[in-house]
Amino acid sequence: MSALPYWAEGREKTLSNSERGINGDGGKSNTEGRTVQHSAVTMAELILPHQANQLGNAHGGEIMKLMDTAAGVAALRHAHTAVVTARVDGINFYHPIKVGDFITVNAFLTFVGHSSMEVEVEVIAEDIIAEKTTHALTAYFIMVALNEQGKPTKVPPLIVSSEKEKELWEKGRRRYEMCKGELMAGDDNYKVCREEKVV
Repeated sequence: MSALPYWAEGREKTLSNSERGINGDGGKSNTEGRTVQHSAVTMAELILPHQANQLGNAHGGEIMKLMDTAAGVAALRHAHTAVVTARVDGINFYHPIKVGDFITVNAFLTFVGHSSMEVEVEVIAEDIIAEKTTHALTAYFIMVALNEQGKPTKVPPLIVSSEKEKELWEKGRRRYEMCKGELMAGDDNYKVCREEKVV
């Protein structure tokens, strides 16, 4: 298994002049968009004993912190303004990460709404001695762009050009629509997706 994300494997960086971004309602936008590659992030770290439990497995919180950082940088690159983490979906630990594993964290946008961005974050663990890589976990981070007053602000459209990017966009759009209908218990005005209200 390669530690390279799909967008780094033989992808063309140059887009035609006719390619435009699409916004959260799926329509064409007159605003210049940004590509998935523009904001994509790869981070790497060697797991050390202080990051692990008594069994030698990395603490989940340690890995999630790295994922949140990568998601934040990807969203910041796209929005060019302050961003906050609003929600994390689908954290699935597929394989334990051990002390001595070299992990690669890949983060890239899959969907954007008005002020929110979905960032897919995957973690690849490499056993350097055994020369074996494993897909350890994946999650979806919902990041919200804020203006100088700390209020949600519009983000640029996301340019999706490859079939893979279009597939990820559609899946992200469905998650977004489901999320928009959810309300946090005890507060009918506080949406989980936080498009309308952040604080």
